[in-house]
Amino acid sequence: MKFAKAIFLLMIAFSLIAGALPAAAQSRGMNSIKAEDMKFPLEFLGSREFRGRTTPSPELNIASKYIAMMALRMGLKPLMPNGSYYQDVPVEITSISPIKSHLCLISGSGEQRFFFPQAFSTSIRTLGAGSVSGDLVFVGYGLSAPNLNWDDYGDADVKGKILVMLDVQLPEDHVLKPVDNRTLLDDRFRTAREKGAVSVISVISRERETALVGKAVSFDSQQRLRFLDVDTSRPITSPASPQATAPADAAAPFYQVEVRHDTAAAILGISRNELDRMFETIGRGKPIPRKTMDGISLEIVIAFDKRLENTWNVVGYVEGTDPAFKKEYVVIGSHHDHLAPREGRIFPGADDNASGTVAMFELAQAFQLERPKRSVIFVWHTAEEKGLVGAYYFVQHSPVPVEKMSAVLNLDMLTRNDPNGIYLIGSNKISKGLDDSIRIMNDRYIHLKLDYTYEDTGHPDRFFFRSDQFPYIRYGVPGVWFFCGTTEDYHQEGDIYEKADLEKMEKVTRLVYLTAMDIGNKPGLLKLDVNPDITARGKQNFKINWWKSLRENAQPRR
Repeated sequence: MKFAKAIFLLMIAFSLIAGALPAAAQSRGMNSIKAEDMKFPLEFLGSREFRGRTTPSPELNIASKYIAMMALRMGLKPLMPNGSYYQDVPVEITSISPIKSHLCLISGSGEQRFFFPQAFSTSIRTLGAGSVSGDLVFVGYGLSAPNLNWDDYGDADVKGKILVMLDVQLPEDHVLKPVDNRTLLDDRFRTAREKGAVSVISVISRERETALVGKAVSFDSQQRLRFLDVDTSRPITSPASPQATAPADAAAPFYQVEVRHDTAAAILGISRNELDRMFETIGRGKPIPRKTMDGISLEIVIAFDKRLENTWNVVGYVEGTDPAFKKEYVVIGSHHDHLAPREGRIFPGADDNASGTVAMFELAQAFQLERPKRSVIFVWHTAEEKGLVGAYYFVQHSPVPVEKMSAVLNLDMLTRNDPNGIYLIGSNKISKGLDDSIRIMNDRYIHLKLDYTYEDTGHPDRFFFRSDQFPYIRYGVPGVWFFCGTTEDYHQEGDIYEKADLEKMEKVTRLVYLTAMDIGNKPGLLKLDVNPDITARGKQNFKINWWKSLRENAQPRR
């Protein structure tokens, strides 16, 4: 009897030890994630020398190379079929041709040409290549608001003309001050087009001219990107605006051209001092008489150059421990791109999103100490700032079946605002299990305040649709975005390493690790048990009316 009792107690002891081993290893993995280890790579990738890591750019290529080297160092295996950490994302780049694009001022004394980007610039987003010409009319501030005692047009016939107007700030106490009449002021170009003008020349503000001179820079060389072999078509996100449609006269280019002050003075036939006085007059809240410039016309010629380049998703994985489950996956993602410099201003993007990029280094290291039954895929997405392109490309060209992805955990902006709180976006949209896993791991180990403020698809900032978890969700993969919220320097020069809260970053990264471990060890893939429109993972979900579906099947906030 004593022997049987001893055997029984020994079996209990062994079971307790066996049960404790995974928890202990998991604790070692979690505790290996340390704020101090994130300092160097965050300061490095978030430095001004990377010039914002825009897509595509040499700086983003260097960041991709660095990430791939860190993936190798942290023990991740390459996942791509060619044994590489890089997934090529091809892109066609269209840019305004500085050789072929120009303004030509034509008068009785001859022709004078001005070239891009030194003298002028124009938006590339909605342009068509071509040329427009017309006589010039100066319309001061370019505003038609007779009910507010300001009308720069009067009874002038501007049909077929090119209008010249000044970009200047009115006094704060003026009836037309921008804070009260933002739409009216922003619609000046539309007003010009509606009145029959063929293009608008906007003279940049004095503050902007001073900044360009002080930094000795020209206008930016803008680019328009077309990503090849990837569908990033917008989901229907509101019943009132299913898809944008082009205007009926879209074939005729209407150029909105910005010019420097020397160019403007030459076009208007005045001195720089006279131009300055015109800015001062409107800056005091007084209109300037319009002027028809007889015998002077302008031709605007815009031409494009095109080239093909690649940008890269960086992909690696940790193999699961269970032979039956290792062909199923938990995906951890972030994006490593940010914004291009603008007129000498550099946007480092330390929080957005060097923070998520670096957190994944710590996660990769932690998973070397303890792996879940399922494999864990790491994807550093490219071109998030260009429309979530890298994430769309990965789900549409995934080296593993999307149907085998249990969930995606997206890390995008982790280091700012409440040091003890994090926003969750999307965790309860198509799987209760994802949200439950995060909450249980948080309550047990981390104790952050979980905030669901931005998960509402009807929120005016539309955050649910704005980061890399969303393309996965559109394919029926449960997804969540761990998000610290925006700040006063979101997408600005002030998003720098020095403002990062590394202790908060450590807490959030540990929570992601624990969540991935929990999901990776579950008996099955997370159930799709929230939205009846989504019953299986796969591309068949891509064309769902997402606004309608998510709104009708929304779970109540916690």
